[in-house]
Amino acid sequence: MMLFLHCLVYNALAVSALLPIMVKNPRYMMQDYPAEITEGLEGKTVKEKKESFLFGLPFISILFLYPLIFSLYGKLGLHYTFFKNWMAVLVIALSFNVVDLLILDWLIFCSITPGWMVIPGTEGNPGYKNYLYHFIGFLKGCVFSVAGSIIFAAISEAAGLILK
Repeated sequence: MMLFLHCLVYNALAVSALLPIMVKNPRYMMQDYPAEITEGLEGKTVKEKKESFLFGLPFISILFLYPLIFSLYGKLGLHYTFFKNWMAVLVIALSFNVVDLLILDWLIFCSITPGWMVIPGTEGNPGYKNYLYHFIGFLKGCVFSVAGSIIFAAISEAAGLILK
């Protein structure tokens, strides 16, 4: 039950940090759009690069720090074994990957396609309905989730050994 609550909090925080980036300017996230949408568009301006970094910093921080802090808590506070810690962090990481695919990508981006997600000049582009592109991104996210959760569990294991 506790792990489920952590997944809910993690996803709520991550989505709350991600959506304002898109609403502010969808070009901030254009590197994550299918190529058929972005081909022919000019790259981000210097101002857009700076702003996308600043707006993206809270999201990236949540994406990495929450699982790391949970992992440290699992090891140091709950005295999880390496395997249990790894599995718990993996569940948290994969939960966002699933939310990203099913809700953000397939439901909102591909099915609803609200105007605030559409890059100006690309209206009606068939790339907005490219479900396969997002599924491939999901599979890549699964690999990163496994690797990241192993790294975080290893960091926590080392911290546990140091603090003994």
